[in-house]
Amino acid sequence: MRIALLLGCCYFLMGAIEKNALVIHHKEIIVKGKTSVGSFECSYDSQVKSDTLIFDSEYPKAHSLDFEILVNDFGCGNFLLNNDFRKTLKADDYPLCLVSVNQLTRDSQQILGDIYLQMAGTEMLLEKVVFQLLEGKLQGTLHLSTEQLGLDASSRLGGLVTVEESIDLEINLYLEPS
Repeated sequence: MRIALLLGCCYFLMGAIEKNALVIHHKEIIVKGKTSVGSFECSYDSQVKSDTLIFDSEYPKAHSLDFEILVNDFGCGNFLLNNDFRKTLKADDYPLCLVSVNQLTRDSQQILGDIYLQMAGTEMLLEKVVFQLLEGKLQGTLHLSTEQLGLDASSRLGGLVTVEESIDLEINLYLEPS
């Protein structure tokens, strides 16, 4: 009888956790911006291991999703853009970026979370960032400025190309099919 009761409780708890959890199998960060000659997109993705995001948890710090990214692992499409991106992010002085998603809460069509960002020697906490639940992924976009990040992105390629002040940081979390 005790075993049946224990199994019933475990089954009930697993169902409750599943309703408040998403399993992530692929993580991607994309940095988007515009220059005087066009736009750029630098990305990093990881398919290393599955992570679980838990909503409305009593212990939000225990259920954060962390990205530790080497700046050199971002790809921008060609070696010139890669080099300029690394210089802009001060990769020699700050070779590692950290993005952490935590304190997730859910309402009808969106998910809110806090984002901790450490990039190019600057740290910031952005609260209640909206994540959209799209087909097969959870997506959040941060609209930042180079000034907020402490970056000097005024010109590249010997002054021929100027970079606009706004940068979008897109976080894509691809979900395991259920």
